[in-house]
Amino acid sequence: MRTSYGVVWREGSLPLASGKLELLSHAVRLDGMVGSVPTMRQIPYDLLSEIRIGRSAVDRIDGRATLVLASRAGSHYAIASVAQAGAIAEIAERLAALQTLRNGHSFEL
Repeated sequence: MRTSYGVVWREGSLPLASGKLELLSHAVRLDGMVGSVPTMRQIPYDLLSEIRIGRSAVDRIDGRATLVLASRAGSHYAIASVAQAGAIAEIAERLAALQTLRNGHSFEL
């Protein structure tokens, strides 16, 4: 399985970013650009409070289903795959499995 995926994401109401999502040993890393400005976010697995597939119009990015992540610090991320069909479901399953292994919490996908 891959550990890096081409994605676009939105953090809360901030502008759309594009780049890659990496599944690191301890965190999800989003690394890319917002326009011409570099951006990077790292979300430790231990701080994830929600992992779900966003299918509603509010969650979608350009009409595509998203992976919705929420951190215990209050940040919300909507993440859509750039090209890989099924990548969002794959990432969600891997994150839920990692989260369950790390702290016993399970998430509904």
